[in-house]
Amino acid sequence: MPASSTWRNFARVVVPVICCLAVFVSCAKEPLRVDRNRPPRTFLVSAPAESSSWSYHVHLYWRGEDSDGYVTGFLWAWDDSSIGAYRYTTKTDSTFDLDVNDSTLLVGGGTSQVQPGQTKPHTFYIRAVDNLGKSDPVGTIFNHRVYNASTDEPSVRFVGALPSGAGIIDTLCDGAPFKICWTGSDPDGYVAYYRWDMGPYSSPLQTDTCAVFNDPNVPGSPPITSGVYTFTVTAVDNAFAASKASSGGRFLLVANHDPDTWFVDSSGGTGEPVGHYYQPYRDGQPVNPTEVHTFSQGDTIPYRSTVWWSWGSSDDHSGSGCSEGNIISGWSLILRTGTRNNFEPYVIGYQDQICTDGAGAPVRFTTNDPAVVLQECNLQSLVLDSLDAGRGMQVTVASRDGSGRVDGSPASFSFNCDFPPHIDSLFVQDVTPTSGPNAGQPCKRFYWVARDPEDGFTKEAEITMDGIQKIQLTSWEQEVIIPESRFRSFSPLNPHTVEVRVSDRAHIRSDQVLSIQFDVTYP
Repeated sequence: MPASSTWRNFARVVVPVICCLAVFVSCAKEPLRVDRNRPPRTFLVSAPAESSSWSYHVHLYWRGEDSDGYVTGFLWAWDDSSIGAYRYTTKTDSTFDLDVNDSTLLVGGGTSQVQPGQTKPHTFYIRAVDNLGKSDPVGTIFNHRVYNASTDEPSVRFVGALPSGAGIIDTLCDGAPFKICWTGSDPDGYVAYYRWDMGPYSSPLQTDTCAVFNDPNVPGSPPITSGVYTFTVTAVDNAFAASKASSGGRFLLVANHDPDTWFVDSSGGTGEPVGHYYQPYRDGQPVNPTEVHTFSQGDTIPYRSTVWWSWGSSDDHSGSGCSEGNIISGWSLILRTGTRNNFEPYVIGYQDQICTDGAGAPVRFTTNDPAVVLQECNLQSLVLDSLDAGRGMQVTVASRDGSGRVDGSPASFSFNCDFPPHIDSLFVQDVTPTSGPNAGQPCKRFYWVARDPEDGFTKEAEITMDGIQKIQLTSWEQEVIIPESRFRSFSPLNPHTVEVRVSDRAHIRSDQVLSIQFDVTYP
């Protein structure tokens, strides 16, 4: 082999070897780094048991160990184990006050929030740090603890003029300024904030212990309009536990005294109230509609009568220290437990000036007299006519003041409608009809005398035979013919009986039931 070829082959081997050696030499300039510092360990030496409940005010103790150095301090955090959440300390114990509610639940006020509680879970993290700055890895078995912080709820007590304690509900003058004050206490801490709610108004968390309403001289004083309100004040302690209404922080109040309403008496005053009526029929004969009668509470008036009342009202509360203007803005009239025109309700909402008279003066709704509401104002809907039958019927009237406050105890007038029919006598007669389905058969004719105060005669009758079978008559009949064979089918022996009870056009039954005894002929 020529020498030149030998050198070329040698170069092919040597050059790559040299390159590899160069690489090794260059790598030797960056030696492998090995962290020989072992992390410290952390121990909670005094803390609540895992997942147990404990006071929100908790004292925790811990310690650290480092096998190849020493511990210089600790990193601690609550509920957040991210790096930025930790705080550094050299202490080996500390006392913490924790919250039992998210404060955002309590800030806004109102009733639509989640109900605050008295416990809340928390996680405590503690990590030892050694002399080289290395910390115990988070989440090891000994350096965190989960438990429920718990506290007693605070309570509220009102002080001052409201609530007065004089009744279940305090009543205030319409539009008058007023102030409500309170104080709070907490058995295992202190009350840090208060929040109040009333109607559409709610306060934020605050330290004030009074709330002022309807006072233009107090900035932010809410204007409380006429109505019934529940005032609620909630105490929030240093653990963000909230008091409950059962802990004394709630009472009812009424802004604006309600007006008074009454049915007038026969002279237009406030004495014994009186009603008026005219009836369409008496003993079956039409009655002159100008024939007006009066009646008192508890009386009975005829069926299908037209009835009316007059009423008065006042909103003068000067005797209670209020000056509310004595303004009445309307009246409501309702027939309760009763109807007209075959079960049509009579419910009149608040009416004030229903028309003007011939001189142009306003006519107010202080009566439902047909001479006023129909003839003068042409308002048929206000006429209470064709009254249905009923017992314990009740008409109520309520006034409304200038602020829209309604009389909370409407005037009431109770009465009955429809005189019941009565049956005076019952007779039996032997007959043999010459025509009809019973022609040629021995029969019994039963006839009676029954009267109805409104219609003269009774419209319906119920006949009971031997206490076994009944016949219903509904077309003003005053007699019935029954074959003797029908009674023989009931019993093979004499005597037999028939009972008769009558009803009027309103289906009101007579108080009396008449009975007659008789014999039939057996073959």
